[in-house]
Amino acid sequence: MTIFFMKIIEQNNERLIAACDREVMEMELDSHGVKLKVSSNFYGKELVTEKEFLDSIKRCTSANVIGVKIIKLLVENRMIHEDAVLWLKHPEKTKEKIGHAILIT
Repeated sequence: MTIFFMKIIEQNNERLIAACDREVMEMELDSHGVKLKVSSNFYGKELVTEKEFLDSIKRCTSANVIGVKIIKLLVENRMIHEDAVLWLKHPEKTKEKIGHAILIT
């Protein structure tokens, strides 16, 4: 079973979901001039299942997601298009990439 870290941030009528693959938490990514630290401060500390994540994302106004598995799940469920994904270099595995996407609903 795939598990993700997820955090829900609500303000006024907006609901942002920040979520990432468990494997990328605390990674520092750098690709094409884009630097990104995947931290629990932003992406949260709560672990959720695929179903819990999909149920939550259906009720958000925007989402910020990062990871191979989470991007694959959203593409398979037609919630993002694969052309909308920014692929970042994996810091340790040079042939692997980690996907990042922002959704606005």
